[in-house]
Amino acid sequence: MTRPTRRTQRAARLTAGAAGLSLVAGALAGAVPATAAPAADPARHAGLPLPAGASGGRVTAAWDTPDASVSAPATALVGGVRADQPVRIVTVRTVDGRPAVTTRTVTGRAKATAVVTAAQADDATVSVGVDHVLHLTDTTSNDPYRASQWALTTLGAEKTWTSTTGTGVTVAVVDTGVQRNHPDLAGTVLAGVDLVGDVPASTDGSNDENGHGTHVAGIVGAIANNQKGVAGLAPGVKILPVRVLDGDGAGYDSDIAQGIVKAVDRGAAVVNLSVGGTEAGATASAVKYALSKNVVVVAAAGNERQDGNAISYPAADTGVIGVAATDSTNTDAPFSNTGSYVDLAAPGVGIWSTFKGSTYKQLSGTSMATPYVSAAAALAKSVSPGLTPAAMTNLLQSTATDIGKAGRDDATGYGLVNPYAAVCSLVSCDGSTPAPTPTTEPTTPVDPVTTAFRLTTGGGRTVTAGTTISIAGKLTNSATGAALAGAYAEFCVRIAPATGFVCTAATTGADGTVRVSGIATANTWIYLTYPGDGQTAASRTATAAYPVAARVGLRAGTKSVTATVTPARSQLVKLDRWTGKTWALVTGKTVTGAGTASFTKLKAGTYRVRVGATSSTIASVSGTLKVK
Repeated sequence: MTRPTRRTQRAARLTAGAAGLSLVAGALAGAVPATAAPAADPARHAGLPLPAGASGGRVTAAWDTPDASVSAPATALVGGVRADQPVRIVTVRTVDGRPAVTTRTVTGRAKATAVVTAAQADDATVSVGVDHVLHLTDTTSNDPYRASQWALTTLGAEKTWTSTTGTGVTVAVVDTGVQRNHPDLAGTVLAGVDLVGDVPASTDGSNDENGHGTHVAGIVGAIANNQKGVAGLAPGVKILPVRVLDGDGAGYDSDIAQGIVKAVDRGAAVVNLSVGGTEAGATASAVKYALSKNVVVVAAAGNERQDGNAISYPAADTGVIGVAATDSTNTDAPFSNTGSYVDLAAPGVGIWSTFKGSTYKQLSGTSMATPYVSAAAALAKSVSPGLTPAAMTNLLQSTATDIGKAGRDDATGYGLVNPYAAVCSLVSCDGSTPAPTPTTEPTTPVDPVTTAFRLTTGGGRTVTAGTTISIAGKLTNSATGAALAGAYAEFCVRIAPATGFVCTAATTGADGTVRVSGIATANTWIYLTYPGDGQTAASRTATAAYPVAARVGLRAGTKSVTATVTPARSQLVKLDRWTGKTWALVTGKTVTGAGTASFTKLKAGTYRVRVGATSSTIASVSGTLKVK
């Protein structure tokens, strides 16, 4: 996923926040160029068969590495939200070494922006954004009953079962739930989890009002040779149901992300995601977590080829095995999405499987193709439990049967999944010595150069409203002390009463410095941050805090005092008179909208005014004034 383009501008003057700190970024001499998208992965786009020992997978960052959403402008992340639109914001944070997915529902773009900004300011945040609704990769039903499961014949199920049926492997079906007591699944389905929270709900994921999840589960692991219904490709596996979609087949990205995490924590070796949406979201962080725990993740490529062919997530997320659908002639299905994220193809047209209500149904879609690949992964895992996700991807790609165009193509990836060839490359199926297990040994990463971003001017202090404040921070190579000139950076400002920071693009000068100055009118916090560029590590300055006291001017009249308060926040102003020994309260008034408070019929003496604290300013005390 490429980093969203940050805000840029040609003018040096910027305005941060409605409360009004007018800032000047001294380093912004010209427009900051947009961040370039990363180069395409040649293994994904070259159109060539995968060489033995090579990986077609994408490089996967650690799951707890913050993604681009953490440093992107908050306004860009909620740009499509209307002023009156209720919206759920989903945040993935690192808590006790695991992803914690939380959501908050607010109304309108402004509040959504504030929630996102607050999450971005939290160092534990991994990703944040709008919680998109995902749907099943739509299925179509064919009425004529078809007695033969052509897919099992095409994939060589029975001959694969002579070596393994997947015993000892758990496959998580993150879907609409799975009917646990279906006759063809009895004893196969474990107690799972329900994250939908509707009625009727199930605590163990066994409520499937839609039927889709039960259909997917049967493709993976329906009992074979029991003289009932259908058989799954891996009839020895256990199914872990994780219900994240409701009876209509819709659910939030946040629930799917939580479902993946729970599936991993409950011991799943393979996670099946026959779901899809057009927006990348919180699932990406959950997928990274799964991969870090050696769990294989398989997802549907989508059924929208004839309706725009949009990229489908989570299939397009890094590290996920994306699956397209084929028919009984080994031709890619006309509805099946195409794209560089398609890794493999599997049968997905006219697929019979278990269905809700202890019935059976024939459905079509990449939702049906995906569990065949999940089952193939489970079969391979059962004979080689140590296979990493990258090695599994390599194994299934390198043993696939090439169909369609020669070599890899965007319609079927590296070809039709071949469970028999995959298993037989790991164990002897016919007395011959299996080929060496394809492995993917990751290149030892080169640690990025550490950087330091330190404030050189303006560490924070209490100021009076209207005071010019300035900070400067220098970005350097921690090891050598050399300045990093021309680097993309951001200055992030929080102006009370706002609770979150707003970050704006900047560029370090020739001496590695970013300078920010402006007039403070409310409590202000500022820090500078550098996101890193892959070769150099991210860093940020300390936060400079500027508590702002309201400015108070006094004017004496005939037995009167008029106080002018800036900024005017309807503060309570208290008038004190000096008794010769101490200050005594005379009276109090609320500042008008014009920022004034007048006191009349006063005795001769010395007076002062105290201004109360507000959500934007701290308490302040005026100078003294004599009334005659």
